[in-house]
Amino acid sequence: MNDAELIQKSLELSAAEKEELIKLLRKAGFSFTETLADNISDIEQELEDILQEDYEQVAPILEELAQKDKKPSRKIILAALTARVFISKMSERVNPKIKLSYVALFDKFNSKYKGKSEFNPKSRHSKEIDKWLKGLPKLMDLTSKERFIFLVQSSYDEGKGIKWLERNLSKLEEFGHSRARTTSITEVLRMYSGSQYEAMMSNPNIVGKEWRHTSGIGEPRMSHGQADGTVVAVDDFFIIDGERARYPRDPQLSPGNSISCHCFMNPVLADKYTKGGS
Repeated sequence: MNDAELIQKSLELSAAEKEELIKLLRKAGFSFTETLADNISDIEQELEDILQEDYEQVAPILEELAQKDKKPSRKIILAALTARVFISKMSERVNPKIKLSYVALFDKFNSKYKGKSEFNPKSRHSKEIDKWLKGLPKLMDLTSKERFIFLVQSSYDEGKGIKWLERNLSKLEEFGHSRARTTSITEVLRMYSGSQYEAMMSNPNIVGKEWRHTSGIGEPRMSHGQADGTVVAVDDFFIIDGERARYPRDPQLSPGNSISCHCFMNPVLADKYTKGGS
């Protein structure tokens, strides 16, 4: 297969993957599915490129560490990794795309709900989203560093050596397509629910919100399913597995209750609102 054929095949796979994602989003109950799929694909590709660039920078550093006479300490490994530029690349190339999806989705929800308020970048919730996005690259970087430390130090155990390290680095999920895809889906859907919450909060006709859980997609969480149909005031919290959430994938939720969550919300108008009901 030549380069042109390879590119064409890649485009065909990407198109098929996007269509499948749109179907899943519709099945899960989301609105604006084509916009969501476009945003997810765009962010996924950018993040995948950054992860590949990170691998190309990290691999030689870790391989050099693995050739030392003595197992390097955590401190030495972290010091060697200070030259990495993953955080700055993600902040500059991915975060703006995620934020743009948030603003665009707010406009769509605001139009859908016939709201009259314009997007307010200085609202308390918008500032929380900015804070979350600022910290996201650091969270991902922290996870990666822990894996790097583990691999380098493990390469010294039982004579595993540098070849073992090279093999395991190339297979590391921290550099893989699945991480780029999971992150892009989670963050775009986080922006979806966050922008919906922002639009509902600025609309006086919406006084409540209903948590909806979609079964039959992925591995459902019992606590998310138990919350299905729960109605609370628009400015109140849902309780998910003991955690407070304003909406699905709220940044206040733990990763275990955010990542790969496919729940969504419905607005509740004043004449339909019954607190705690369905």
